[in-house]
Amino acid sequence: MTMSSKLYFAYGSNLNQTDQEEWALEQNVSLGAMTPLGRAWLPDHRLVFSLHSKRRHGGVLDVEPASGHVVPGVIFQMDETAWDAMDRKEGLHATKSGYQRYPTFVINAAGVPQQVETYTAKPTFKQAYVEPHPDYVAIVRQGYDRFALNDGLVGPTASDVLDQVAAGKTPPSLIRQLFVYGTLMQGECRHPFLKEVGSRLVGPRITSGSLVNLGTFPAMILPATSSSERQRSSITPEQKIPGELFELQDPAHDWPVLDPVEEFPGYPALANGAYAMYHRTIIKVAPQDRLNLEEHSWTWAWTYSLADHSLPQQPIASNSWRAL
Repeated sequence: MTMSSKLYFAYGSNLNQTDQEEWALEQNVSLGAMTPLGRAWLPDHRLVFSLHSKRRHGGVLDVEPASGHVVPGVIFQMDETAWDAMDRKEGLHATKSGYQRYPTFVINAAGVPQQVETYTAKPTFKQAYVEPHPDYVAIVRQGYDRFALNDGLVGPTASDVLDQVAAGKTPPSLIRQLFVYGTLMQGECRHPFLKEVGSRLVGPRITSGSLVNLGTFPAMILPATSSSERQRSSITPEQKIPGELFELQDPAHDWPVLDPVEEFPGYPALANGAYAMYHRTIIKVAPQDRLNLEEHSWTWAWTYSLADHSLPQQPIASNSWRAL
């Protein structure tokens, strides 16, 4: 068995192993090897029901670009047999419907942008909204449960967003909180940008990683752990980075203000090779007063982590910008 170098991002019914096995039995095909590598996020995209499926008796999921939104899912490593099966299942070569492959970036469970391929509806067959059958929505929800995609979310859960999209509504952004640890904090020189977008202070938080000094501002270096290790682990005291958590009113409006401050070009530009000093990414944060953190205490939040590791930098021994 030879695994493909291409990684696959699943966000819909392909998260449900039982459903895949039933399809393979119907079609008398092998599913091949499909190994989950961990939870991930498709940034600046949202879920839509834009394609009709005769087999599903209604609409099926698709993703489309949408600044400020994020789509939860799972990264898989697959062999060529699995890719062939997935292409067939998604109607890659169908003439009257189906999906096409879509190369893109996702944020893995360690907070690192990673190149993957997923599937989006062929433009010719896209519709504004196709009502899904409740059985299909239940299949997707079971996949969410399998990979615990609702864990760590504040406000709407992944299942809440799925239900709203299934009803033809435009849901709120799934992750609206931003963790800052340097010059965007209160009293620092770039905090006025957070005031400009009307953010609300939630309170002090910690995350894991290490801080370096780039001269007049810091940068976070993410922990060097695998996606699966990052998903299982708690934040330990020796890894703590203190900072502040803010809630954004409208991420779609706020990113065009905040991204240039951190020299992040946006994910479409990143996919085309644009330079980034920082990445806008998603990490785990937890209350600052917890020394021995439990899994239930953390939540997901946006932050900016160092992308250009060639920059001159000095470690910050305290791991705190304000204690420097």
